[in-house]
Amino acid sequence: MSEEKPLFLIDVDRAIEGLVSSVPANGGAGSARLESSVMYCVDLANALDGAGLDALSAFASELSESFTANSSQAFLLIPDLVALVNAEASHIHSSGESGALVSVEQLNQAKTAFEQKLSQLKAGAPVSKEPISLLVSVAETIEPVIELEAQPTAQPIAPIPEDEYVDEFPNQEFASDLKEGLRAPEKSPEPQAQTQSPQARVESNAPSDREIELNRTLDRTISELKNLFTPRQESPPVLVPEPKPKAFSIPEGLSQPIDRASAFEYSSNSRLLDKHYVLDRSTNLNRLQKARSLAGKGNGWSGVELDFVLSKEQDELIRVGQQSLRHIFDNLTDELLIDEVYADADVAQQLLTILSILPPCPSIFAVQQELMIFIDLDHISLSQEHLLAVGSMMAEIGGSLEVHHEGVRLSCPSSLLRMPMAYFSRHGEYFAVSAIQYLGEEQLDKLASSKVDSLGEIIHPARKIAIRAGLETYWIYAHEFMGVENMNIHQNIPAALERPHWLAGVALDGANTVYSWVALDRYVR
Repeated sequence: MSEEKPLFLIDVDRAIEGLVSSVPANGGAGSARLESSVMYCVDLANALDGAGLDALSAFASELSESFTANSSQAFLLIPDLVALVNAEASHIHSSGESGALVSVEQLNQAKTAFEQKLSQLKAGAPVSKEPISLLVSVAETIEPVIELEAQPTAQPIAPIPEDEYVDEFPNQEFASDLKEGLRAPEKSPEPQAQTQSPQARVESNAPSDREIELNRTLDRTISELKNLFTPRQESPPVLVPEPKPKAFSIPEGLSQPIDRASAFEYSSNSRLLDKHYVLDRSTNLNRLQKARSLAGKGNGWSGVELDFVLSKEQDELIRVGQQSLRHIFDNLTDELLIDEVYADADVAQQLLTILSILPPCPSIFAVQQELMIFIDLDHISLSQEHLLAVGSMMAEIGGSLEVHHEGVRLSCPSSLLRMPMAYFSRHGEYFAVSAIQYLGEEQLDKLASSKVDSLGEIIHPARKIAIRAGLETYWIYAHEFMGVENMNIHQNIPAALERPHWLAGVALDGANTVYSWVALDRYVR
């Protein structure tokens, strides 16, 4: 029973019915018939492919391509293809009354014979009209489906006697000509003569209006399918206008302004203003006024206090034009806890590049202390490759990388023009490293005649200093550790001068003392 068949076999049966119905009865092949046969043959190939019958699907696909070149010969292979499909389907789904129509060996031999016929069709050789001998028994068990299409005959309607006419509208008054018009369709036409002229027979063999309409519908469907599957690049690109940004408006019922000092969530207007650091001119004017007053006193303490005030002014000026990390890191994490953190453009871009190469981080927390920035990436686990890459990139900006049990911490200066430096002396020369990279210093237990470190050889060192450049930790020996101070940095060393690999520039303190900036691993990827 058809209800017991699998759905894919039902699709195959429907495709076969359509293909067989498209075969012309009189041997001719009009354009409409040809297009219909090609369409049903492609449907059969798709249905067979869905049923897992790849070999038969390939046969149907090749046969559909042969209709255009040699349609008359291609129609001869349709009965063999239908019998072959039914024989294969009997192995997949056999009814209870009868099993498989042919054996597996006979089925394979029939496939080989059909493939030979298909090869002859492609080569242009005439194809035998005789069916494949192994499939004759299959064709006999199947009801013949290729029949002449019966022309619809109009059944004469028995005329209704005029005196027996029943008025369906007894209460309505109609004009006499309208009443005759309503009764005219109910009158049967006069019986035609039994013998028709040859011209009438030719007109009866002509296609009916219904068949012409069906052919027109089929042609229109084929045209729409061709337009549907036209390559996409032929169509002009669709230009979508960019949406205009919504104008900012103050929410209704807002009684007090947002307290930016005690809230992490800023409004859109405040976020726009926080892209860059805004200098407080009033505070800076007061600081310079105090410096001028101290310069006029001339006592010993005024000089130290004046130096402190001017140093604060330099720290404030270095922040002018710096970018907000809150704005730059937006949309990089689900939880962004950053308040007032600013950095130079090159430092901010380096930090953004680091976050872009790392796996998504669920939480980012950042704070700023004077000229130093500390960023905690929580609940993230990094591979050794990630640690090496991030460590070298942090060393380029004078920073360090620290791994803890819940994530990692990135530490770096906010600017490479002025930063806190830890400075020391060796053989009368002054050196300085980024205070971010400085871990501590200690006195040597035993006096050594000489030591060799990243800076070279030192005679009779007294102290050793721990430095973390990126991810790596180094020990540097010195005669004296002198402290930590904010210094101006100058990196524009003339290219003609030879310099060691660790020298990144020079640092100047408040007394214009020159220090060699030691930046280990800065130029090593």
